[in-house]
Amino acid sequence: MSFKSNPFWNAAFLVAGITIGASELGLPVSLRHAGYLPAVAGMLGVYFCMLASGILLARLFIRERRRDLPALFQKYLGNTGAILFNVSYFSLAFCLLVAYWSGLKGVFDSFNFGLTVIIIGVVLFYCLRKNFKLLYRLNSIFTTGLIICFILLITASLKPSDSSLFQFADWMQLASSLPFILCSFGYHQVIPMVCRQLDYDRKKINGALLIGTLIPLIFNITILSIGFRLFSVDELSEAARLGVPVFVLLREHFNSDIFLHIGQGFSFFAIITSLLGVSMAMHGALRDIFKDWKFLKQCVEVLILIPLPIAMLRPQLFFIVLGIAGGIFGNLMAGLLPVTPFLLGKSFRFRYFILWLAFLAIFILECINLYFS
Repeated sequence: MSFKSNPFWNAAFLVAGITIGASELGLPVSLRHAGYLPAVAGMLGVYFCMLASGILLARLFIRERRRDLPALFQKYLGNTGAILFNVSYFSLAFCLLVAYWSGLKGVFDSFNFGLTVIIIGVVLFYCLRKNFKLLYRLNSIFTTGLIICFILLITASLKPSDSSLFQFADWMQLASSLPFILCSFGYHQVIPMVCRQLDYDRKKINGALLIGTLIPLIFNITILSIGFRLFSVDELSEAARLGVPVFVLLREHFNSDIFLHIGQGFSFFAIITSLLGVSMAMHGALRDIFKDWKFLKQCVEVLILIPLPIAMLRPQLFFIVLGIAGGIFGNLMAGLLPVTPFLLGKSFRFRYFILWLAFLAIFILECINLYFS
């Protein structure tokens, strides 16, 4: 049986597809002061926490078979839980859109950025109004481009490099990067679709979540390894200062326009697939909340475009906003809220409490980072 007609693989690839995106572009930059081994260890720790919270959230859906996430949280956490989820969901989407628009500004010069924004804006406006299915086809095309550029980056990383990032470890620097890592493992919003595709079969759902998250884990570690091998701490710090995806600096690193285009292509495809994914997810969420289609379309258009001027005025927001998105709003939606029902009543297990504390620690770390930044 082909993957296309197999619900299990459809569900696994759905999880992988929503997880892989623009957040990976910032992993080498955000983890540059920690070193390779602490970065990988932190990534593995966050991965297992996110996998566990996803499995718990799926368990709630299997038990209740609710239509959407707000209804599920309202069932277990009351109106406060539903409101917290809705606020977190749309705040997360808003932060991600700010990061994606600012990331695009870092990929292109002013003229090409303006042209790119116009083209993307027209396509999104048309597809959201007239041809929503076209977004899926475009996403497939851009994902193919992402894979091709990813392979080229792996090839480039095989060249000799004098980077010393593999040779030191500062574990104390890891804590401040955990919110950013969490942002690169977000997939929980598609769990209702996974449960429905697999007919609420707990064993199949857990398997799909495991495989679907292992793919991004391998992808993330590979991107981190490529970034640490190709760039020095100074180059990564320069990318952080400019607020640009580090791979657009490949031309300076290799003194070749070919690598400029590879780096731009990879960064563009990673950002645009994430932008399309967030736009489609917001469209579906607003459709469930608002029944007035005219109002729905207006909300979608406004929410997608409002972050644009913010990104143009402050292009350095790419890394900052992704940390906020993961550490606060993504944490609430994918960590603290899904685990909380298992701390109540007969469902309580000490391991669930430890998992909840891990997400709480990341949440507090991001709040501290914001306070002192």
